[in-house]
Amino acid sequence: MIVLHGLRTDTPLEAVRRVLEDRGAPYLLVDQADCGTVAVERRGGHPVLVVDGDAVLVDEVTGAYLRPYDLGDAVDAVEQERLARLATDLREWAELAPPHVRVLNRPSAGLSNHSKPWQARAVADAGFAVPETLLTTDPAAARAFVARHGRVVVKSVSGIRSIVRVVGPDDDLSAVRWCPTQLQRFVAGVEHRVHVVGDRLFVHRIRSEAVDYRYGGFAAEPVDLPDAVADRCRALCRALDLELAGLDLRFGADGRWYCWEANTSPAYSTFDGPDRAIAGAIADHLAGG
Repeated sequence: MIVLHGLRTDTPLEAVRRVLEDRGAPYLLVDQADCGTVAVERRGGHPVLVVDGDAVLVDEVTGAYLRPYDLGDAVDAVEQERLARLATDLREWAELAPPHVRVLNRPSAGLSNHSKPWQARAVADAGFAVPETLLTTDPAAARAFVARHGRVVVKSVSGIRSIVRVVGPDDDLSAVRWCPTQLQRFVAGVEHRVHVVGDRLFVHRIRSEAVDYRYGGFAAEPVDLPDAVADRCRALCRALDLELAGLDLRFGADGRWYCWEANTSPAYSTFDGPDRAIAGAIADHLAGG
């Protein structure tokens, strides 16, 4: 059996569910919008997933795909608290699941995305280029860094989604004093999105005029990576204990391959084609294939 947790209206989760349904594969969907009879109980000192009073035997589970959402004001305070507790309990259940259960991704592995500076060290260790970087709350240091490099990319250092933008010497950088801010030398080149599912790679080259293609129009086309770069992608995911990841790469004008980050819960469906190849690969992986 495969356990899915999140909202059925979430496209990446629903795409995998549909693949499993089409294949007749056994699965359990813990839909946040309809999971009043689902709980995680402690039995014998271990977390046990319970549905309608019956325990789901972890020995019969081959994989788990977790994409829960904070529903906020969409539900009342009591239900919001229950769903938050269930999500926490399911993360603990998934974290402690035996090694044969393929979890996308175990919560401990997902923590790497909470610190871009920490993740950047793993990126460099995997063999990717990392542009000159400054993490600071000092406006003077920020101005000096921008003066040295001319064009600089500013982004959040955490896993919280933020809009990446480019700044130059004429921009006001005084606000960095209020929050640790990461600045990186701008690298000209071609963006690539790589979805890693186990050892399988799905690569798209991105054409966009925006600095952050997520917030601008873009076109994507499937391409292949050089073997050495593909091996780096796999090595990075192994180092981070990620069985599913979305890697943001750029082939720089200087001929080097850069990696910005490894997204631990990627919205891959934006890049998946009508054949649902990525969703199918996720379903294969969850089934133990």
